[in-house]
Amino acid sequence: MILVDTGVLIDYTRTPSDPKLGGLFRTLPLAICGAVRAEILHGSRNPRDRARLVLLLDCFSQLAIPESHWDTIGDNLNALRKSGVTIPFTDAIIATVALANDIELWTRDTHFTLVQRVLPALKLFIEPP
Repeated sequence: MILVDTGVLIDYTRTPSDPKLGGLFRTLPLAICGAVRAEILHGSRNPRDRARLVLLLDCFSQLAIPESHWDTIGDNLNALRKSGVTIPFTDAIIATVALANDIELWTRDTHFTLVQRVLPALKLFIEPP
């Protein structure tokens, strides 16, 4: 299972005809979490666009965020802050979900490499060429 970050989904919605991205979406075991779902729906332009996005999001497995993760999210944010790394709160949630499930995170946001330096157990998915 691979956790898909918001940026990858945004790229897909902007270029759904991209054969490489579409092929990966069809063949890889992909999941999202509630933070990704919320970020994607936040960007909907109108009710029709929202409905289209919901259909897309419903194609993915959704990983839960149990109550026990919230302390870990706070601890991870604390470790990042102490190391001088500032990231959006939602990205801390997404990274923690990947860590807690011991799965790769598919992201195109370069700041996750900084997160990985502080939280080395974070596995980042490398897109094939």
